[in-house]
Amino acid sequence: MAFPLSADILVLKQTMSESPPTVSLCLIAKDERVDLPRCLASVQPHVDEMVVIDTGSGDDTPELAAQLGARVEYFTWCDDFAAARNYALAQVRTDWVLVLDADEELVVAAVNWRDALTQPLLAYSLPLTDAGNPHDLTPLWVPRLFRQHPDLRYVGNYHERLFYRGGALPMTRTATLSDLGLIHYGYSPERLQDKELHRNIPMLERLRHRQGLSFLLLYSLAGMYTNTGQLDEAQSCYAEAGDRLLPHLLTGEPPTEFGYVPSLLFNLGVQALQAQDLETAQLLAQRGLEWCPTFPPLIYFAGATVRALGFRRGAIAYFEYCLDLGKTGQFYRDEPFERRLMTISPAYDLGCLHLELGHEQAALSAFQLALEFDPDCTPAQIEVARLRTASAQRTME
Repeated sequence: MAFPLSADILVLKQTMSESPPTVSLCLIAKDERVDLPRCLASVQPHVDEMVVIDTGSGDDTPELAAQLGARVEYFTWCDDFAAARNYALAQVRTDWVLVLDADEELVVAAVNWRDALTQPLLAYSLPLTDAGNPHDLTPLWVPRLFRQHPDLRYVGNYHERLFYRGGALPMTRTATLSDLGLIHYGYSPERLQDKELHRNIPMLERLRHRQGLSFLLLYSLAGMYTNTGQLDEAQSCYAEAGDRLLPHLLTGEPPTEFGYVPSLLFNLGVQALQAQDLETAQLLAQRGLEWCPTFPPLIYFAGATVRALGFRRGAIAYFEYCLDLGKTGQFYRDEPFERRLMTISPAYDLGCLHLELGHEQAALSAFQLALEFDPDCTPAQIEVARLRTASAQRTME
């Protein structure tokens, strides 16, 4: 008598199969007729099928998707992105699933990318960059290519995450894949504001009222309020996050749900420094480095805090560490951040610290490094010119 295969044995069996793995695009969409053609055109040559789930479009998105070669299904929207994603997964007929949003584009760097799918892994994370400023932020690595596996399902009404058996994806069964990349086009100021004002903020506030928000969603909501000029509302989100983080800060025990806690600590820390609340800044810096020791924004913030406390040489070590992480690339990648926090900003601050300590040659080298990162950095240009002039005058004397 044949016994049923467990999900994990099924993965191993698919891995050992001689036939190449099949891949489906899986996409949910609503009123996306502008972006959808670009998205589907970028994916179609590289997958075996395209599945588009329409969640209630008022335009011709479903008809357009069908014309472009997708199989279209329908889902009744219920303020739950995970529910829509999981319904979409149930429609897929292939071994692997590639998930995109309609305002994203697939970039294929190596045509043999499917070779990686023969590995006994559950999922691959792909780099996601913003089309508007691809060089300003580090990529966000997101698990968008994964097996059609019964234990892989999305969780969360908003900023839904892929879970394995109800928990986080096991690191030993996931990897990164740079042969594929995603470009996001949805962050133009006009479109972003409209989406945040009329969809995202109301949805998150309903969720906040019903059951409260995770740290990730509080951080997201604060950013939305900031982007739409509602600064008091943004501050209320940060205040709520700070109140909920305080017991963890005092005990040293990091929150179980850690997503975007490092970014929250950085933002709360900057606010503390601006308010000259050095005691709070010091606590945030200490816990931040304990919980996430290779996240450049937190290291840069720690350097700024140590500098504000009057310890210049200590601050130098933190800024140099930021630069080292920028060189090696061995930093925490689960959250995007501004690249300048491991390039121009620590380089310029190093120059200022060396000046304060009377180390003019070291200061000149640091300012020149800042200009290598950004030739248009006016403060660094001024300092380099001033130091060179001073050196020339001393030579003439």
